Amino acid sequence: MSHETLLSLLNRKDELEKQIEQHGMVLKANKIGMNEPLIDGEEFPLPNIDIVSVRKARRAINYLQNDRAVLLKEIEKEMALLFEKGRSTVSSEVPACQPMEVDNSNDAVSPSLEPFAVVERVEPGQLADRMGVQIRDKILQIGTLTSQNFKALNQIQTVISNSQGRMLRFVIRKASTGKDVTLDMDFSAEGTRLGIFAKPLNT
Repeated sequence: MSHETLLSLLNRKDELEKQIEQHGMVLKANKIGMNEPLIDGEEFPLPNIDIVSVRKARRAINYLQNDRAVLLKEIEKEMALLFEKGRSTVSSEVPACQPMEVDNSNDAVSPSLEPFAVVERVEPGQLADRMGVQIRDKILQIGTLTSQNFKALNQIQTVISNSQGRMLRFVIRKASTGKDVTLDMDFSAEGTRLGIFAKPLNT
């Protein structure tokens, strides 16, 4: 298990999403979605729709989405394994090569971190989605923001805005496993978006 393995899985996910998008363009061109009927009330084919192409696109999208769901589970498992490996390495060795952090003094992960928000939606293709963040994952830390100083959701956007051009420590508690996972979000590329919608806990 390695960062190279995780990167390969993430690249594969990007490829699947590009294929899904390409097939989705067929549906868009025919002005139809995944579930609408292709025949009218009298069981005649709907006019101005390439039924064969739409059926092929729908079938392909279904297969690709299933593959993506399996891949996301693999990515989540790999991330958890890397996190555990990183913790054991830090505890047994001198940290000659630490994961990239914004500020070691402010962003160091505390064992007493508590969640202060929960992910309600993840935008497909954005940074959080590519890193395996999923709906119902709980947020424990974003940069310097934790439950100790969190007051309002606009603080999250402020932290993200201040992190443009560098790395941002992001700690979540996975809804599927209950394990805490630390992610180093790369905002070095201009225009990078985290792509999550969250709500405070206990509201």
